[in-house]
Amino acid sequence: GTEVQTDYVPLLNSLAMYGWQLTCVLPTPIVKTNREGNLSTKQIVFLQRPALPQKTKKKESKVNNI
Repeated sequence: GTEVQTDYVPLLNSLAMYGWQLTCVLPTPIVKTNREGNLSTKQIVFLQRPALPQKTKKKESKVNNI
C-alpha cells in the first residue's frame, strides 16, 4: 500500500555534463513525516567520474651561456 517516488533525473542530468555517474544510492534510517502525513527518507547518493589524464610538464633544459 505504499508508493515510492524518487526523481534523480534532474540531478543526474546536471552532473552528467561534467562526467559524473551515479554508482550507488543508500537509504538511511532517517524518516520524516510532513503535514499531509507523507513519509520522506534521506538517502546518500554516491557519484564517480573517470580520472582525467594528468598533464605532464616537459622538462626544459637550462643552458648557461657564460
